[in-house]
Amino acid sequence: MRIVDSHCHLPLIDGGTDGTAGVMQRARDAGVTHMLCVSVDLETFDGVAEIAADCNDVSASVGVHPNTDEGITEPTVQDLVQLAARESIVAIGETGLDYFRSQGDLEWQRARFRTHIRAAREADRPLVIHCREAPADVLRILREERATEAGGVMHCFVDDWDTARAALDLGFYISLSGIVTFKNAVGLQEVARRLPAER
Repeated sequence: MRIVDSHCHLPLIDGGTDGTAGVMQRARDAGVTHMLCVSVDLETFDGVAEIAADCNDVSASVGVHPNTDEGITEPTVQDLVQLAARESIVAIGETGLDYFRSQGDLEWQRARFRTHIRAAREADRPLVIHCREAPADVLRILREERATEAGGVMHCFVDDWDTARAALDLGFYISLSGIVTFKNAVGLQEVARRLPAER
């Protein structure tokens, strides 16, 4: 059996005295055969890309997390396309919308999401989508920006079956986290039961 960590933030994990190398070794010892290290901003991207370039069992994405809004470089389509051309970069993101952590006028978040989708289409890389309390807008923007041309994964999915079905219809995969084991996650457990195993 092949175990892949499809979404980790290796530089953000406290590895103690062993650092990031220790975190990766413990993952390998537990049977993880590959890790996708997901970018959260352009300021730390080089470190993420370096880990992926140095380790055969690590790939990386390039993107700016939807909640990152202060003291960061706002990505352009060309920035993302250029950085995605590096050999170890296999995806665009983490991107999407988060109406839980961010408040007020979030048009900047929606504009950033569109930038990432356009870059994914141009770079021919799949998207890593973060969606929290924004499923209608996420699906609308995915449709408007023709995200089916890129595809990708709905990361840490916590929405209902109708949202999952719509994402599947757009060609996306659904990623379930440990939240699916929570006793009160009855709706999410139903989604898990209904998802095609290959998606």
